[in-house]
Amino acid sequence: MAVKIVSDSTCDISREIVDQFGITLVPAYVLFGEESFRQGIDINPTQFYARLQSSPQLPSTSQPTPRDFTEALEPLVAAGDQVVCITVPQQLSGTYNSAVQAASQFDDGAVTVIDAGTASVGHMLQVIAAAEDAAAADATAESVAAAATARAASSFSLAMVDTLEYLQKGGRIGKAQAFMGSILKVKPILKVANGEVLPVDRPRNLRRGLQRLEELVREQGGSVSRLAVAYTTDAGPAEEIRNRLSDLASPENTYTTQVGSAIGTHVGPGAVAVSTLS
Repeated sequence: MAVKIVSDSTCDISREIVDQFGITLVPAYVLFGEESFRQGIDINPTQFYARLQSSPQLPSTSQPTPRDFTEALEPLVAAGDQVVCITVPQQLSGTYNSAVQAASQFDDGAVTVIDAGTASVGHMLQVIAAAEDAAAADATAESVAAAATARAASSFSLAMVDTLEYLQKGGRIGKAQAFMGSILKVKPILKVANGEVLPVDRPRNLRRGLQRLEELVREQGGSVSRLAVAYTTDAGPAEEIRNRLSDLASPENTYTTQVGSAIGTHVGPGAVAVSTLS
């Protein structure tokens, strides 16, 4: 009996890491009008951002259904495995509730669902750490879930967006609404904590924004075990942040990824994110 990790695709994890650890991903949906696409299956980031920037109508997103999760969980449970499922925060999506509904169809203890408390790369780091825990010879579902729950409470994630338009129209803006109507051409920096989008700073340009991201990460203090950066359409700023913070985590525990369609719908082109785990 093994411990298996399941997540939804909003964690923006690479296919290479998914294959390395045998992680199961349940895709979120992005909708352009009447057309529905499964993230990472029917539409990749390049296709999505090209369409996002050319479409006259903004897309919407939809969480995986309970049936989607059930279909992903059934073969794992049938094989005798225990499952730890880590999802995007329930305050941002109905994904967590879909996973909980699916888990309730199996025996007690077969599936444990954890709320990541953060999104995209912060969520991704938690999934990777849980997968490494699950690969240990003495791993149990209880120990993997306990460690994942602790990480969810202490993760740190920041995002700098080019505009708040996408968050506002997608209904995910939260307390960052306070930045709406401010001076044009700022680069809002936001934090996702306990499932809520919070305003942090509003630097005037990209250069100052990258500097502030570095400062804010370093101000957290303490040791960093993992670091990840992400981007929507331009990898350059994400790589600069990675280079600026390269002393914090070892190269093998530092990651760069592209934000997929589900999160990309809400942050838009030109966004960059950074996350750390202690």
